[in-house]
Amino acid sequence: MTAHKPMIMKMRVCLLVFLLIAGLIAAGCTESDRIRDQARSAFEDGRYAESVSLYDQAIRISGTDSELYYLKGLALFELVRYKDAIDAFTAAIRVKADYPAAWYWKGRASYMMGDYDEAVRSFYKAIELDEANTEYWYYRGLALSGRGQYDLAVAHFDKILLMDPSMEKAWSSRGYAFVMEKNYTNALASFEKALTLNSANAENWINKASVLRVLGRNDEAEVAINQANLLYKKQGEDIARKIPKTPISVVP
Repeated sequence: MTAHKPMIMKMRVCLLVFLLIAGLIAAGCTESDRIRDQARSAFEDGRYAESVSLYDQAIRISGTDSELYYLKGLALFELVRYKDAIDAFTAAIRVKADYPAAWYWKGRASYMMGDYDEAVRSFYKAIELDEANTEYWYYRGLALSGRGQYDLAVAHFDKILLMDPSMEKAWSSRGYAFVMEKNYTNALASFEKALTLNSANAENWINKASVLRVLGRNDEAEVAINQANLLYKKQGEDIARKIPKTPISVVP
């Protein structure tokens, strides 16, 4: 029995060390989760700079957590800090390469910086991981339009519309791509389809009018322009209703 005492004591010490380490890890996770919740709340309230700072704190505690980098990237995107957002999404991808949302938002940030090549690559990877997501196809189509590959852009919009024929913005962007190809007949058909889905979109009426003028259908173009003007006027009135009527006193 005496011979086993050193072994028993060693096992007890190892158990205590293990419990201590587990306790420290659990405490770290709890603190990281608390800060994560604060960061998410700040983001939802539109306090994006505070959200970034909190996510940085959580990252320092938790180490490599792909979601924290991703959420930080979203906050940076809202701050129009696109280069920093790309770095955050890239960090998320380094931790978890099969993270479609991180690839997608990396593409969105690259697109906003005018880096259409990187945007196309990132959206392609997002699609590869989640082929049924129409937003991924849509933004890759926009990026392809951005670098002048209008035929491929149209193919992307067509792919989307097979999955979701009610996606108005896909019809609109398809119309734009056809305009750039000088295929005005198909462009007009796309804008008209977009308007059947949402007749309150003044921009689509403008686009339709522009194509009608190119086709020499000036009377119809005038009707479309008038409709757009009515909508813009209504939007202006709607905005005016939201402006407080009570004068704001200025404190000297």
